[in-house]
Parts: sequence; structure tokens; C-alpha cells
Amino acid sequence: MTKDEGKHAFVECATFADDFKYNGGFYQKGWHFIDQPYLDEGGKIADYDFTADTHPITEAINGLVGWVGDLDQPKDSYIKTTVEGATKGPEEDAVSVAVRLLIHYVGDIHQPLHATSRVDHEYPKGDFGGNTVHLPAKDGVTNLHALWDSVGYEFSGYAKLPFTDSDWALNGKRAEDLVQRHPLSSIKVDVTNLDPQAWADESFAVSEKFVYTGVENDQAVPSGYAPEA
Repeated sequence: MTKDEGKHAFVECATFADDFKYNGGFYQKGWHFIDQPYLDEGGKIADYDFTADTHPITEAINGLVGWVGDLDQPKDSYIKTTVEGATKGPEEDAVSVAVRLLIHYVGDIHQPLHATSRVDHEYPKGDFGGNTVHLPAKDGVTNLHALWDSVGYEFSGYAKLPFTDSDWALNGKRAEDLVQRHPLSSIKVDVTNLDPQAWADESFAVSEKFVYTGVENDQAVPSGYAPEA
């Protein structure tokens, strides 16, 4: 399960939660999202056939932090019990899985479409975080969710793991470039707030204000639409 991890396991394991989703990790499929409904046509959520996941990403992050952050303190939580039961091994293995999940989910919750489900007459059950908003295929991106995952087609596809030395240097340069393009002074939210629900609310606000603007199913996104999530 760790075949994609080499000299930089803390970074390379970031895709673990997706990689094993259909290989023993299906139990945590819903933990990647919080289905906060965006009613872009107004009305009430009761007007639609919408059902949110029972255990959202906010619960998953809180449960994982509460568990691995204090191993001496017993935690009787759904998240801990589920991971331990699915891992079927010593506690060390379950904690190892838990840390990998946590790294992934902290990334996911900052992607607006992991915190939003648009609900309207076209998507009465929700658009599943933009996954059912289809776009013309481009660089492997075929829906709105994938467009935001790829940062507006800039980083489409998946990295080849484990990293070679040259791959590691390339991704380090990419990280440096992103920090320069988006310095801390440009971020208009409290980056010291460690409440996952606050992160989800910030992501949802981006969806409300920008994500769906001018986007139509099966149509290319408007010129100048360049999400930087």
C-alpha cells in the first residue's frame, strides 16, 4: 500500500486516501467532502431531493486529530473505530493510515468543490462537488471538479510516484512559485484558524462568489476563467 512512497514519504503519501479508495479504503470515500448545499436558484433545500453525507470531511479531520494528536487519550469516535476496524492490524498500522488520511483531507477541504454541492432544478440531488458538471475534455480534465483539482489545467494529471530527484526538485520549484504568486500578505483570511469548519466555510464562499460563474454543462469555461485554489 506504500509502493508509491520513497525518499519523500510525507509528501508522496498525500495521494494515499485516493489511491486506496477502491482497494480497501472505500469506507472513507465520503470523508473527502462536506456537502454544503449552494442553492444558486434560491428556494429551500427541502424543495430538492438532496441528502448530505452523514460523516463529512470536517468530522473526519476532527476525529483524526483528536485521535493521533493524543495517543495516550482513548478516543471513542466513529472515525477512529472505523479506521482501526478496516486496517485489521496493530494500532501502529491504523495510526499510519490515519496520518496519511489527515494529510490528504487537509488539502481537500481547501478545494472549494470539496465543500460545496450546487443544488437547483438541473441538479436536484446536488452536483457532487462539480463532478457531474461536464466540460469538454482538455489535458485529462472532463468536469468542473477536476478543473479545480488541476488549478485551472495548470497541474492536470497525476504525479509519477515515488519522486525521482529531478521530480522532487521540479515540485519544490513549483511550490516556491506558488508562494511567490500568493504571499501570506495577500491572503484575506485568518490562516491561524485551525477549525476545519472555518476552512470549509471559506471554500464554500469561493464557490458562491466565483466557481460557477459563467459555467455551463458541456461547455468550455469562459475565457479568463482561471481558478487558483
